[in-house]
Amino acid sequence: MSTSTLIETPQPPHQDFWDRYNRRFEFPISTVAAVLFHAVVAALLMFVLFQLMNRSPSSSGVPVTLVPELGDDADGDGSPGSGEESDPRLKANDNPWAAANLLQPNPEKLPQIEAGLRTLLEDPNGKIAISPANLTPYEDLDETLRKLLLEKPGANKGKGPGAGKGDAPQKDDGPGGVANSTQARSLRWVLRFTTTDGQDYVDQLATMGAVILVPLPPENKECLYFPNLRKLGERKMATEDDLKKLAGQVRFSDSRPESVRAVCEALGVEQKVRTFWAFFPKGLEDELAKKEIGYRNRRPEDVAETVFRVTIRNGVATIAVEDQKSKK
Repeated sequence: MSTSTLIETPQPPHQDFWDRYNRRFEFPISTVAAVLFHAVVAALLMFVLFQLMNRSPSSSGVPVTLVPELGDDADGDGSPGSGEESDPRLKANDNPWAAANLLQPNPEKLPQIEAGLRTLLEDPNGKIAISPANLTPYEDLDETLRKLLLEKPGANKGKGPGAGKGDAPQKDDGPGGVANSTQARSLRWVLRFTTTDGQDYVDQLATMGAVILVPLPPENKECLYFPNLRKLGERKMATEDDLKKLAGQVRFSDSRPESVRAVCEALGVEQKVRTFWAFFPKGLEDELAKKEIGYRNRRPEDVAETVFRVTIRNGVATIAVEDQKSKK
């Protein structure tokens, strides 16, 4: 009878999970590395998206201001010119848009233009603030249209068979007084957009409920009226009633040749116009008036100029005060 001997094979000592996989801290190091890698990738993606959303429009796009800066170039130097259709420089240049560029008023003419506006406003003492950016567009208007748009701020004409109490301008010693009138606000407010082309410009104006008036050359007396910027085919020649209605709305203008040309192409206007005007609903005027007061808590009569920046995303307009100057 033989006896077998059971020989046990030596086994390594028992190791639990952490001893096996964490002998040199492999597990925590790899975990931290993976988390950091994903965090860096996420941050990089967010940075790229932010840059794409906030990049500036290309230099070939429409300028960023709805109301033109002084002059027609980036430095505001402007160019001399009478603005008349018969100006000889028009004949010397085959490109009418380039010729229109030459006819922009020289900044030295701005005091003369301002004096003329104050005469129409019956404001020789300069109580009504006028932004320099708003001077040039009025110079291009027919005198009748200019007078209509510059009806004395605060003048409330009476209605009905009685004499009424209209035609008496508001005093400037009230809470805002003349400074709170639509005309006065239109003269001191500047509205700036960021756009990519003429159609984008028109679309942004449409989002804000604007309508467009285009004075037609050579006299700039007759105006093409676009009452619905979503239906450009509904254009018509503005009637006297249309002009009177628009005169009571807050307005902005653009007379930069690049902007005007791009917008006219989008509107289908073939004439080589110098300026177009945008008129906005009362609700927008009230919103801007609140933002103007809330920016520096200044009274309207103490403000010389308020610049608003318009940002439109996903069909919604956001407006904020970008700059404001007080009267000295």
